[in-house]
Amino acid sequence: MLPGEGYLADTPVLRPHAGTQPDLFLRWNEMPRALAAIDVVVHLHGFSQQGGEMPLSEKVRRSGLDLSGRQRPTLALLPRGNWIRHTYYDFPALLDGGIDRLVEYGVEHFAAAIGMTGGLSIDRFMLSAHSGGGMPAVDAIVGAARPPDEVFIFDGLYGRDPRLGDPMQGLETVDRWLGERLACEPERGGALRVIYIERQTGPFSHAVGELIARHLQRAEPGLTADLARRYRGEPSGVPHGYIALICAPQLLANSGAEIDWR
Repeated sequence: MLPGEGYLADTPVLRPHAGTQPDLFLRWNEMPRALAAIDVVVHLHGFSQQGGEMPLSEKVRRSGLDLSGRQRPTLALLPRGNWIRHTYYDFPALLDGGIDRLVEYGVEHFAAAIGMTGGLSIDRFMLSAHSGGGMPAVDAIVGAARPPDEVFIFDGLYGRDPRLGDPMQGLETVDRWLGERLACEPERGGALRVIYIERQTGPFSHAVGELIARHLQRAEPGLTADLARRYRGEPSGVPHGYIALICAPQLLANSGAEIDWR
């Protein structure tokens, strides 16, 4: 089956979100006809200068959901977030297992559209996020029945508003997920790549880097070099708005890639 893409409107799990329709973008790479399982990547977008009038198409290109480098059959999902006010979006419908329901809905709809009456199973799950989608991605992991195998955060770890509580809330989620994820290595490899701009998301990103370092110290020595390629934080070589566009295609092709900032 050839690569393709399309939009869905009135996605059940996203109905509580305020914003425009369509509310879900799908893209897939070339797939064999004899297909039983696919990988899924979900990307959470950031703010929009168009506020509540933002069309989802605005976020497609800079999401970096370019699957041309992937060898495995993969379905990418870009849900429209919930417009809060001004330029701000969040993703409350994806909490408490909502991200599982989104993935299941997307895969079921896709399978039906291509005539797979028996459905498709999900093999690997990847979660990426840019800007204001970063902290919602961390929160979505908490209640997920299927935690992501790979997480890519593109200048999105702003931390919490200190007026509302601990600005570093969420580190415990990353810590727990890292422990569970690394316990699956090397039989089922994963990744955590955090790309940041120092003046924007540096503090939380550095704290995540310290968590990674502590976990890798406990890894088997023979695995450390490979793990360090796939679990790390690094400063961005491009402006904020272009990070996902540049990095996501490379990381979706190879989660341990050295980013080519050109």
